[in-house]
Amino acid sequence: MFAWLRSRPRLLVDDFHALLAEKSARWYGACLRITGDAGLAEDAVQDALLKAWDKRAEFRGEADLDTWIHRIAINAAIDLSRKRRGDVLEATADAADPGESGPAEAHAVGELGEGLERAMRGLTDLERQCFVLKHLEQWRLIEIAEQLQTSQDSIKQALFRALRKLRVTLEPWRSEA
Repeated sequence: MFAWLRSRPRLLVDDFHALLAEKSARWYGACLRITGDAGLAEDAVQDALLKAWDKRAEFRGEADLDTWIHRIAINAAIDLSRKRRGDVLEATADAADPGESGPAEAHAVGELGEGLERAMRGLTDLERQCFVLKHLEQWRLIEIAEQLQTSQDSIKQALFRALRKLRVTLEPWRSEA
């Protein structure tokens, strides 16, 4: 998408702003799913953007600029989650767009969204991070293990626990389907 950036020796402010306007919500969503906290997600995106801007001369174009910043944002979210002390604050749910559906469908979507948010809050930090990186961000187990500085077996166990907890919490919606 931003292949024209590869031919430029350095990223310009306008290039960065264009990408920011187009992709910042995606980065924020990924960070929110990792941290489970809206404030930490915002901090992670801001940290990622500062780091990407500072390191822009090192961007070699081997991956899309969006992918590069997305990865930096996820790393920042994981780092901030590690530093966080105390209870996990309530995450802000992504707003569901009911589209053309009627009030009943919109209500059902809203309930499912609330159920999913509640289910995600029921996961430990490790379980949530593993689930998001594996199933939403499509990382491989070895990448998750390296990023979270643990073994692949620990990642597998966390994923198993996360899926079991999510199934139990979301059972009412599974039986309706």
